[in-house]
Amino acid sequence: VNQHHGSNYPIMNMQERVLSVLGCRYVDDVLLDAPWQVTREMIATLRISVVVRGTICDTDVRDADDPHNIPKEMGIHVELDSE
Repeated sequence: VNQHHGSNYPIMNMQERVLSVLGCRYVDDVLLDAPWQVTREMIATLRISVVVRGTICDTDVRDADDPHNIPKEMGIHVELDSE
């Protein structure tokens, strides 16, 4: 697929990916079309307990404009090694 469509072309559609993630016993829910910036209101309204991100990121935003600054301040941010 990657040779035909280019690197990192999704093999599964969104519904298939969501079902795969929901199949993991550690996942309670998946937020579709999540906003880029994670806000305190969003965390409180949706009762989010953990915000997870991989170490490989499509953008170089990691400092002042980091969309995960609030979860980091709240101590609910987890960064997983991704390959």
